[in-house]
Amino acid sequence: MIVHYRIDSRVVHGQTTTKITKEHPVDGVIIVDDEIAGDTFMQTVFKSALGSTRLLAFTEERALVKLPEAEQSKKRYLVVFKTTRAARDLVEQGYAFSGVLNVGPQPNVPGATLIEKMLYLTPEQIEDLNVLESHGTDLIINPAFTTPNLTWANAKSKAGVHS
Repeated sequence: MIVHYRIDSRVVHGQTTTKITKEHPVDGVIIVDDEIAGDTFMQTVFKSALGSTRLLAFTEERALVKLPEAEQSKKRYLVVFKTTRAARDLVEQGYAFSGVLNVGPQPNVPGATLIEKMLYLTPEQIEDLNVLESHGTDLIINPAFTTPNLTWANAKSKAGVHS
């Protein structure tokens, strides 16, 4: 089963191992990112951060097949997307999230708007989240796990983002 979905530009890091997997115990972490799926060095780095927890890395195309299998599994998985675009691409190809998608940190880049602590979104990323929501994806905004969960609508309103 998939116990948690997250978008996080850092993918797997200390917060993953100390906070997320403690609140949502898992047997494995699934990364959905075309670049990471082809980068064995980065997979090794992420595996070392996870210790004994299994790591799987899938391209978006492969994830369309493997995520439904993970949902039916008795094993518990955390699914991490590096980008909002990867999550959007899956939904536009017919994938439906079986749980809430937590939008985590994205870096401050030119043209980005501060949405919440540690979460800056470009107009393209805002559109990605709007598309996800329009397809019925339940989004929450809580990048650092230190604030109450915000709905995407509340986060946009709080940040003064008009879509």
